Amino acid sequence: MLQTNRLSINAIGKIKKDWIREGINQYKKRMPGLIINESKSFNIDNIKVNNIVICLTEEGKSFSSLELNSLLLNFKDKKIIFLIGDADGIPQNIKEKSHLLLSLSSLTFPHELARLILLEQIYRAISISNNSPYHRA
Repeated sequence: MLQTNRLSINAIGKIKKDWIREGINQYKKRMPGLIINESKSFNIDNIKVNNIVICLTEEGKSFSSLELNSLLLNFKDKKIIFLIGDADGIPQNIKEKSHLLLSLSSLTFPHELARLILLEQIYRAISISNNSPYHRA
């Protein structure tokens, strides 16, 4: 079963749009163990070696919701850290050190909206893992 206390999102910048912040807060209520960090830059050297780092980027690999659930479950008990860049994306040196480059879609989204979409997909993966009716395949 997928647990929120193993998942975190590190994002550059703060959410400025109220409607996106409201959506994020709804998912945070549904997943109280999930940590969301907002900062001005990433310091990947501070991330522990045994953690899994997943960078969100448009050139990343796309997964269906079921595939994303399986991927996250395959990481067993490791902590999974999702990185979301700002409007300029994630620096190349950080992408090279990550375990996976993930694309949410072949469409391009503003970084604030990408954060909300990622939260929904994490919630969906947890729902799939718990056999919840939220995901209807």
